[in-house]
Amino acid sequence: MSKLNIMLLAQVDIKNEFQPAKNTDFQTLGGVISAFLPKILLVAGIIFFIMTVLAGVGMIAGAGSSDAQSKEKARSFLTYSIIGLVIIFTSYWIVQIISFTTFNSLKNLLK
Repeated sequence: MSKLNIMLLAQVDIKNEFQPAKNTDFQTLGGVISAFLPKILLVAGIIFFIMTVLAGVGMIAGAGSSDAQSKEKARSFLTYSIIGLVIIFTSYWIVQIISFTTFNSLKNLLK
C-alpha cells in the first residue's frame, strides 16, 4: 500500500502546482548584473566614505607631528580610495554601455 502512495505522490504535475515566476530580471546574466550592481555601488560608496574619513583623520594627525611618513601614508590612502571609487563607477558605466548596445541590438534583430 505504501508503494501506491509513493507512486501517486510522484505523479504530481509540477507545472500545475507551482506557477512560474513573473517579472523577474534574473532571466539573463545582464539582468542579474543589473539587479546587483546598485547594491554593490552602495557598498562601494560606504567603503569610500569610511576610507576618506580615515584618511582625513590620518592627515590631521600627521599634520600635528613632524613625521613626514605618516602624512604620505594618509595621502596615499586617500589616493587609493579615490582610485578605487573611480574604478567602481567606470566599471558600472562600462557594464551599462555594453548592456545597452548588446540588448538593444538584439531587440532590433529580433523585430
